[in-house]
Amino acid sequence: MKCALAILGLLATAAFAHAATPICSWEWTTDGSYVTAPGWSSFQHTNGNAHASFGNGSTPYKTGISEVSGSFTVSFDLKNLTSTNNAWKDMLTLYSKGTVTGEGNSLALEFTDSGELTLYNKTFGGAGSGSIATGVNWTTLQSNAWTSFSIVSDLTSQTLSVYVNGKQVGSIANWNPESPALTGAQFGSAFGGGRAMQGTMDINNIKFYNEVVVPTPEPAAASLGLLGLSALMLRRRR
Repeated sequence: MKCALAILGLLATAAFAHAATPICSWEWTTDGSYVTAPGWSSFQHTNGNAHASFGNGSTPYKTGISEVSGSFTVSFDLKNLTSTNNAWKDMLTLYSKGTVTGEGNSLALEFTDSGELTLYNKTFGGAGSGSIATGVNWTTLQSNAWTSFSIVSDLTSQTLSVYVNGKQVGSIANWNPESPALTGAQFGSAFGGGRAMQGTMDINNIKFYNEVVVPTPEPAAASLGLLGLSALMLRRRR
């Protein structure tokens, strides 16, 4: 029994640990000691909220992300979308080869005409086209519950992947952009104002990693898995 508990303890530690350190991150807390997102513009924060928001003309951007030069991961949490009038509007664009007006040389996470968030490769770094459906739509994002996203560019395995709440929802194979550096990012539209998102959305825990960071499942899911393993061990012991 002690052995089983020890194993469960190790598994729990592995499930909830997050060893990677972001090269830059932006987080907001309720007490006002929030990060003010240096290098970005137009995030909106109200003291008392453990998040910021963007949209309705607030399209935060950052250029010159020189720290990201190879494989990278971008993660963030979203909730409380206020409008579903977002067909073919960009929620996030990530750029290579410099930040240019429009969607060229970008990865665009945008709403389709049916409302599903989909990541489109707009020849990022010169790579060919492709798309990844997230399975999340604008109705889901209207709820007051966080949905976590991770976009992972892995140059070693040559895959571009999207994770939602710690679960991989799709990938693009043979991913090998000739210019893989991440040089700019914008929330709420393409750079220069194109495809501007309608309504507002809450955001928190924005993190950029200069490496592949595979997210862990939500704590609830991890806990259920550990409980199931515990029950199985007890059953075998009996």
